[in-house]
Parts: sequence; C-alpha cells; structure tokens
Amino acid sequence: MKQDKKKQTLLQNPKNQSKGPKQQVTQKLPDDMESEIRDCFNFYDPSRTGFINRQNMRSILGNFGFINKTVKDIEEEIRDVVEETRDSFSLKDVIQLISRKWFENKGRDDEIDEIYELFVRKDRKVGLTEIKNVFAQYLDIQISDADILEFIQDASKDKDGLTKEDIAAKMGYI
Repeated sequence: MKQDKKKQTLLQNPKNQSKGPKQQVTQKLPDDMESEIRDCFNFYDPSRTGFINRQNMRSILGNFGFINKTVKDIEEEIRDVVEETRDSFSLKDVIQLISRKWFENKGRDDEIDEIYELFVRKDRKVGLTEIKNVFAQYLDIQISDADILEFIQDASKDKDGLTKEDIAAKMGYI
C-alpha cells in the first residue's frame, strides 16, 4: 500500500524524482510523437530485427531534441539511461532517452521556444506575414492566406495573432 502511494506521487509529480543516473521516466510521450519515433526507428531497422546501431541511435536523437548536443553529450545521455554498454538499441531504449530529454530536461519547453522564435518578429505575436515568411523560407508548401488566417483564428485566444501559449496549446503541449 505504501509502495503504491509513493509510485502514485511520483507519477503525479515527476519533478520531485531524483536526477540520478539510469532513472526511468514515468510520463508518457504524446502518441503522435511516439509514432514518429517508431517510424524513424523502423527506417533505420528495415529488416525489423528490433535493434539499431549506435550511429543510427544518435541520428534519431538528433531529430528529437538533441540538436545542439555534441556526440560526447549524446553518449553521456545514452550511458545515463541504458544500463549496460552496448552497440545496439531497441525502440524502448530510444523512447526512454527521448522521454527523459522531453520531460526532465525541458525538451518540450525548449521546442516550444524554438518554434515560437522561428516565427515571431517584432510585436511578439505570430500573424499571417510571419507564417508566410517561414513557409517561404523553410518549406515548399503553397497555402492560401485564407487558410493561414483560419488557422490563426482557430488557435489564437484573442484572434489577433498567435502567442507562444497559443502555439503550445495548438501543438498539444499544454
């Protein structure tokens, strides 16, 4: 009974957990993110052995919040989560590493900040012009002004442009 109560407290408030090595993350990633991780894993495991090598592991991590980390930093993260030294990793290992980064190391908050800073320019709100500029600069997607304005109307609380909180809510982060 006491064990169950402690486990329930940890699940409700993961920030109170110790930051020691090999700690298991108790929160679950969003389903769409887990699906993307699974797709990446399967890309590097075309014969479906259930394992990928170290280089492929680092490639996947680079796409999920380990962008500004050196190989040495990534290797340290791997050692903190994976209990033994090895050169092949399962999907479970990949999800544990990304979950740890996402929930414990503010990966989710960092991603929201990066996305917001990509769009925002002068008045700290994201509007039609900012979205069109990003689409033109980074994506080869044609989208009408009406569709962008509809998105802004749908996502913005004050209907005057998107704030960081609006973007985070639309992405399902809050």
